[in-house]
Amino acid sequence: MFEKDQDGRWKLKNFELIGLTLIIIGISIRIFMLIYYYIIHLDPGVSWGDIMINFHTTDSMFTGDWIWDIKDLEYPPLTLYLLIFFKFISFNIFELFVFYAFLLELLVALSFYFVLKKFAISKVKFVLGVFLVNPFLFLNNVFSPITCGYHITDSFFYIFLMLSLYYYPKEDKTMFYLFSGLTMSIKWFTLPAAAYFFLKFLYEKDWKEMKKLIIYLGIPLIIFLVSPILYLPNYLNLYIGWLSSAEPSAILNPPFYVKIILFASIFFIYLIIRIQKADLLEMTFFSIIVMFSIMFWRRTYVRYLTPLILYGHLKTKEDIITLDINLKIARLNFKVGNHLLTYIFSILGCLVSIAIILFVW
Repeated sequence: MFEKDQDGRWKLKNFELIGLTLIIIGISIRIFMLIYYYIIHLDPGVSWGDIMINFHTTDSMFTGDWIWDIKDLEYPPLTLYLLIFFKFISFNIFELFVFYAFLLELLVALSFYFVLKKFAISKVKFVLGVFLVNPFLFLNNVFSPITCGYHITDSFFYIFLMLSLYYYPKEDKTMFYLFSGLTMSIKWFTLPAAAYFFLKFLYEKDWKEMKKLIIYLGIPLIIFLVSPILYLPNYLNLYIGWLSSAEPSAILNPPFYVKIILFASIFFIYLIIRIQKADLLEMTFFSIIVMFSIMFWRRTYVRYLTPLILYGHLKTKEDIITLDINLKIARLNFKVGNHLLTYIFSILGCLVSIAIILFVW
């Protein structure tokens, strides 16, 4: 697994073999968890958690009640339409719906391979393997010891995020804007990026990109986020609920103005500091942090930050920290690049998540 180079430094070797091994492990543990969920839920008294809630999320649409709250219609319309579609192709069989949730998460995770290839990331199979066994990703998207760890609505978000990232390296950003708009329409995690893009092109006076942005990113937002105001009953309650209410397990529910001040402060500080140098990719992922500053009050979920793992692997900085220790018996050369640093932060994210589960909930 390790070899010594001509300078006497120990380095990892056989990245291809290690990568394939990690990919097999990542797929295997996902299949194991699916079987585990089916077995433990042979006991009807065991809760299925979020996936059961998602299965019934759209029920009030068909009763005519249109209840926009935490356990009913708590997502933007495009997400609700996709939930209806998957419930339809499940023939209203919950266990089949669970299988689709498993399949979507697995396919989305594996699709990161094509994004890595598009970004010309070196050792792509190794990086994909590291991604598949990332503990923060696994904890938030797959694992639960007592219920079921699938979040199918997050998979919807990742589908369109992956598509937008796939088209990002192209010089023509048309498809990137389109799928970014659809990503924002699924969940609001990257919504502030729309404002960042607009302000950046305005600052640079790039009217050509501005026109593309307004058309291709704007149309999905108008269709799926704005126009429902005109035809969906009680639709504005969705936004009022997210901004003003909180689940009982939330750490704190501060006044509305406190949330807005925090949100605006993070948004504008980043805008002032980074508008000149930041690229669209960085703005996309920083917008997740901006939204986290306001969504965290509704639900004390660190998993809202999970998509940042993608950015950690896509930023091509192989050597961020280098330690070179020359001992009498051996010379240790240790390099921390973006991939290892992403993994370290993921472990920290797991520890914070576990601490919240143990001491807050």
